[in-house]
Amino acid sequence: MKITAPLALLSLTTLLPLLPSATLSVNACTIVDATTQVAIRGSRTPAQQENNITTESDDNCFNNTVVGNTTQLGISAGQVRQSNQGEYVVGGGDVNNTGLTTPTIIVTPETQVDIYSPAHDPEFLNHLRP
Repeated sequence: MKITAPLALLSLTTLLPLLPSATLSVNACTIVDATTQVAIRGSRTPAQQENNITTESDDNCFNNTVVGNTTQLGISAGQVRQSNQGEYVVGGGDVNNTGLTTPTIIVTPETQVDIYSPAHDPEFLNHLRP
């Protein structure tokens, strides 16, 4: 008996819905820290902005998440100094019955904005006069 192409495609098509259920899903641990620092200054000296984040996870971490969000706004006629220190530790979580290990996913975006503002500079008008 010869199998024709349409019959083989039909058999494959009927098996496709069963394949996703046979695939194991693995849930990794995640650490997310989003930091925004905005300096609006009258000083002509650039702002000093620091963001120091340390992360740590244990080897048995599974399906657990740590999230941090920091916003700093500094408005001054003088210099602006902003500093953010963060330490995140993730561990534990659900029992991992898959037998698979996953790395911890770490996402730490930072945005630093430094704006010189003549409106905040007490010396600005002095620079315009002859």
